[in-house]
Amino acid sequence: MSEGYAYEHGCDEERARLQGLEVVLDPGTREHLLRLGVGPGLRCLEIGAGGGAIARWLAEQVAPDGAVLATDLETDFLELAAAGYPTLRVLRHDVTEEDLPGGFDLVHARYLVEWLPDKALALHRMVAALRPGGLLLDEEPDWVTIFETPEPASLRHVMIAAMRYLEATSPIDTQYGRRLVDDLAAAGLEDVQAEGRCAIVRGGSPPAADFLRLTIEKVRAPLIDGHRVREREFDEAVSILGDPAASMMFPLTVAAWGRRSP
Repeated sequence: MSEGYAYEHGCDEERARLQGLEVVLDPGTREHLLRLGVGPGLRCLEIGAGGGAIARWLAEQVAPDGAVLATDLETDFLELAAAGYPTLRVLRHDVTEEDLPGGFDLVHARYLVEWLPDKALALHRMVAALRPGGLLLDEEPDWVTIFETPEPASLRHVMIAAMRYLEATSPIDTQYGRRLVDDLAAAGLEDVQAEGRCAIVRGGSPPAADFLRLTIEKVRAPLIDGHRVREREFDEAVSILGDPAASMMFPLTVAAWGRRSP
């Protein structure tokens, strides 16, 4: 895994992993954004836009006179996603290294801040990108829903081992969702609110067989070689994730939002 991007873009598996995440999260994200007033004419900033599904959807909502700027460390997926969307522009950008453009009505990020080394700095930059009165919506996971699940035991053990390994080797905070509200308030937003959602997913579905499976497959070797899990146990976990008869909790997603002071 590179220091800049934890899961490399240079393979079909990463696109599948992101699509698995989109399948389970996009409906809730769209609902939040509509409730918060997304519509024609808005200027929106999508940070860490990944595969671009929400950026495309936002581009449709703000048309014909609005605009969406989608950023990421790697923009190959976004460039493909933006084709045919005149209201969508793509920018290669690292929020940990430089300020963002400003004047946006809405800033949105998802499953991003949890990975960043200086979470407070990133949130301050997001708030600074808003116009006065503009709205920030951030969605971050809390893996407590998997950490505390009693069954199936092999899947729980492997998932915990994978997340603890990532925490030891990268800046990720796998339980960041519960800290998001306080961090948004500390970043200067007013009237900060939040709610959580948690899907139950079937094995074999894109969230399980693609996102969760490929997330742990990326760290298979260090987990087994480091004696964190046994190979047979790892294979059992992968089998559960692909089994349509199995069901499991997806990570809790905390959506938090607030406005920049007028």
